[in-house]
Amino acid sequence: MTRSNFCAYLAVALIAACLPPIGIAQSPEEQQQFWEAQKAKIAAQNKANAELLARERAARKADPMAWVRTLSPLSSGGWEFRGVATDGSWAIFSTDHQMKRSGHTVTLWLRQEFPELQRDAGGDLYMSNVEQVQFDCHKSQQRVLTVVFYSENNISGSQQQQDESDPKHAPWVSIIPGTQSESVFQWACANSHGK
Repeated sequence: MTRSNFCAYLAVALIAACLPPIGIAQSPEEQQQFWEAQKAKIAAQNKANAELLARERAARKADPMAWVRTLSPLSSGGWEFRGVATDGSWAIFSTDHQMKRSGHTVTLWLRQEFPELQRDAGGDLYMSNVEQVQFDCHKSQQRVLTVVFYSENNISGSQQQQDESDPKHAPWVSIIPGTQSESVFQWACANSHGK
């Protein structure tokens, strides 16, 4: 049996398992009981999923680095760990590969990883992304030029690229003290000399 035939067979079997037996007439009361049972199953599964997610979040908050250690460092791309959220909801990496400096402006790539599915502006799901970012080291500002979203962690799986921004039209935003952007900004501006 080919994989596509097996998948089609499995889909039909799953649908059939959820339907009432064929050929047996159901009274409205029996049909209502069937639907109530299905709703109860779905509610129980949703509750179990929510409890699992709460346990995973609590574990990440207790030790954010435990999750980060499951990620590939991808050292061939020069990626270096830069930081993790205190609740373990994201981790950020930077690379000095392709880092360029022009006057007070530094252009580089950042990588973000997430333990839970995220949605981009178009509604597509992703677990990691890379951004080409420019920092103005004199004005303490940044702007994003390109974003590529990946369906899996470690910038793998299917990818979706957001349209590249014309640097002339990409908006500059201020670097806010104490944020992940500030720590990367400080690193980039301090380490880009000679690039």
